[in-house]
Amino acid sequence: MATASRPSRKALRQARSAQFLGDRRKEAETKGPAAVLAVAIDQLRSAISQLPEERRSDAAQQATRMLDQLRQSLTES
Repeated sequence: MATASRPSRKALRQARSAQFLGDRRKEAETKGPAAVLAVAIDQLRSAISQLPEERRSDAAQQATRMLDQLRQSLTES
């Protein structure tokens, strides 16, 4: 007898997390750009923490480089 296919716990957890972060982003949009930025940084931090351990360091370094480049371009304008 075949059983009905159910989403895995991991898939359910990821869906709840995505919903939570999406709701946070929408709420932040009502508060302004600085609030949206804070949520976006949290989302980035969350995405990096969910990577396999061996990829986290490189991802964090890449994110840091990109943020530093953005900061420099903003101060030069």
